[in-house]
Amino acid sequence: MKKIILLFLFSNYIFSQEIPSENYFWQYNYNINNGIEGVIGVKNCYVRQDSTANSQLLDSLQIGHKIKVIKNTNANLNIKGLDLSWVEIEYIKNSQIKTGFLWKGFIAVGSTTKGNNTFLTTINSKYRKKIQEKDIEYDAEFYRISVKAIDNKNEIISEKSIDKQLSESVFFENSIVDSWGLKNITEVYRISFSGQACGIPTFHYYFGWTGTSFLLLPEKYNVGDAGVFYHNEEFVFPKEKGGQPNIIIKNITEAENTDDTLEKYTFLVTKLMEYYSWDGKKFKLIKTKKRKPYTEIEN
Repeated sequence: MKKIILLFLFSNYIFSQEIPSENYFWQYNYNINNGIEGVIGVKNCYVRQDSTANSQLLDSLQIGHKIKVIKNTNANLNIKGLDLSWVEIEYIKNSQIKTGFLWKGFIAVGSTTKGNNTFLTTINSKYRKKIQEKDIEYDAEFYRISVKAIDNKNEIISEKSIDKQLSESVFFENSIVDSWGLKNITEVYRISFSGQACGIPTFHYYFGWTGTSFLLLPEKYNVGDAGVFYHNEEFVFPKEKGGQPNIIIKNITEAENTDDTLEKYTFLVTKLMEYYSWDGKKFKLIKTKKRKPYTEIEN
């Protein structure tokens, strides 16, 4: 019951504020806290005197330029389907501290640096298209997401884009993690989108970094609703316990409460293992193993 109330309160907060959901991808950096650093995520963008595309042009900034977000505004601009707010920014250029207004979509939703390279993630556009699943056709909302690697001169080394449905996600995270023994990979750039309430998935997307380019790796997601169901996915990479050379194993666990009238949760659990080969450039699903379902009782 508590989680249902939290879901209601959060949804009510979003709609009462009339803030398009994609604005929340920048939440921890640009929507709540002031004076937080950000990074320009596009090749070139314009800084204006006010929070409107018709206001006076003050300056231009290029990818990799660091800024500080002073405050979020209530003025929105829709570009490529993204209905995002303007932010007031502060930045240094030519040894001078400058201020102005910038459309939020020009700022990376997240960035992280390792060595001489900085990895950025941007949300480029939002669109709808029809999806056909068996006998059902429906409209689905997709985001074009890009990851970019820039060097210490802010030159783009590599860029990779994916189109994904993000359900009701409102949070974003990114990190650099170990290569786990994957051939031709020096490290992995991982990005995640998640929600606030029960039943909203957390999506994890993995990009192998070779030192010069991004390579797509398998993705995973987790979702659950306490006492009702859960779906968990976990990877086992070559150098991890139970790992195999040039193989990525995905362990999938699905569970559904079969009788919610009992004092203890009684889940019917199904486990599946997917095996992906990795040749140093791409992955391929080579086999699956399904275990016999079993009952799990939780307090």
